[in-house]
Amino acid sequence: MRVVVKLGGSLMEDALPVMNALIARFGSCGDKECISILIIPGGGLFANTVRSVCEKYSIKDDAAHWMAILAMEQYAYYIQDKTGINIADSLESIPFGVTMLLPYRILKDKDELPHSWDVTADTIAAWIAKQFGAPSFVKVTDVDGIYAEDVVQQFLTADDVLKMGATCLDAALSLFLQENNMDCLIVNGKHPERVIDAVVGKDIVGTYIKGNI
Repeated sequence: MRVVVKLGGSLMEDALPVMNALIARFGSCGDKECISILIIPGGGLFANTVRSVCEKYSIKDDAAHWMAILAMEQYAYYIQDKTGINIADSLESIPFGVTMLLPYRILKDKDELPHSWDVTADTIAAWIAKQFGAPSFVKVTDVDGIYAEDVVQQFLTADDVLKMGATCLDAALSLFLQENNMDCLIVNGKHPERVIDAVVGKDIVGTYIKGNI
């Protein structure tokens, strides 16, 4: 079983309990489920710094795109420093357990995504899930899901989200899910137990987005 988990940069202050819970639960098979969990780091404050620099110095989209992806790798090294998580820069031979991916090399080798601030770690994580052949894509963030009229929506289609305007997703993800018939589950990483349940497919508080129906 393969699962891709996008670890939001907005969770920097709460990321370590989530990662430690995942590593403790899925770090080795034993008598537990044998799952390959690939963590895609968000950009967080590192990407925000890139955005500010790009705006201040009028850096073009191509350069900004690669700078922001390198910012994702800075977040990955922060997580590794605090947790000792395994790191990979290729999708080949990802072992069972929990692995943090450095995305720059993969995206450079197969440059398929638009170079725009509409494409952030959300869409990059979905694209990697597609390359990895992972049927499950979990977005771990700092909110319970997508809200409408102050209520968390349990189920939405990608088309529903496209019609809603700004949400906790980046601007490109909903269309990517729709075009690639992929689903996404949004879960609040401030509750590590919810992330564990999301990975194993249990019902949780969150928003399930169906790519196509």
